[in-house]
Amino acid sequence: MGGWPSTPCIEKGCSFCCRSTEMPLSKSDVSRLVVITGLEPNSFSHVIDGVRILLNRSETKACVFLDTDSKDENAPGICSVYEHRPIGCQSYPLILNDEDEAFLDDLCPHREAFPEAPPALLLMLRQLDAEIQGQS
Repeated sequence: MGGWPSTPCIEKGCSFCCRSTEMPLSKSDVSRLVVITGLEPNSFSHVIDGVRILLNRSETKACVFLDTDSKDENAPGICSVYEHRPIGCQSYPLILNDEDEAFLDDLCPHREAFPEAPPALLLMLRQLDAEIQGQS
């Protein structure tokens, strides 16, 4: 799969974007996660306005796949499905605005440390957006 060639996330122990996430899932994300985890889609996601979204655990307010016991949004955590994580997770903090222009999300505490986004990453993000737009 694609994604960033390198990120500051692991080096800095950051899991900020995995906290209170509203990450949309493509059909391929859901299928891949079902195969990898053995879980049913409703155990790790829910549907809002026709779009499947990752769930957060109530006790940590973090993604169901983030290994953490802390509610602190700055606490470290490790993604249990990192090699198979959703496309939106792979491309974050690169996001699209309403005009389909890509930019680094202001909410990411380490956005300045990211390298220039590779063209393949932008393509992945636009394909995800097109699929998500088609779901609703």
